[in-house]
Amino acid sequence: MRNVVPFKAPDTFARFGIDWTRSAATERERKLREAFLTYESSCGPNGLVSLLLLATVSRRQGAVAEDLQAAADHAEILLAMKLHKHQDDAMSSMETYLAEGGIVWS
Repeated sequence: MRNVVPFKAPDTFARFGIDWTRSAATERERKLREAFLTYESSCGPNGLVSLLLLATVSRRQGAVAEDLQAAADHAEILLAMKLHKHQDDAMSSMETYLAEGGIVWS
């Protein structure tokens, strides 16, 4: 069995002339891409995951444009920080619970 992200770049991008495997071809495309990447970056975890998936799919097609790669790198850093805090909080909670004589799993 091959593990593959079941995601492809939406056809919407093609309709607007955006190919995330190359740099913007026109000033209009550059502005549209910049607006999209800014919007997704501001949409919380769902937007950040969207950028990472888009970069993953583009990489499978052979390349990732510089603007998408920068946005995906930023998304990865922000998500990693959130997940690290979540893991720390979970471990602290479990340690406290067990130290007080509780049973986590039964």
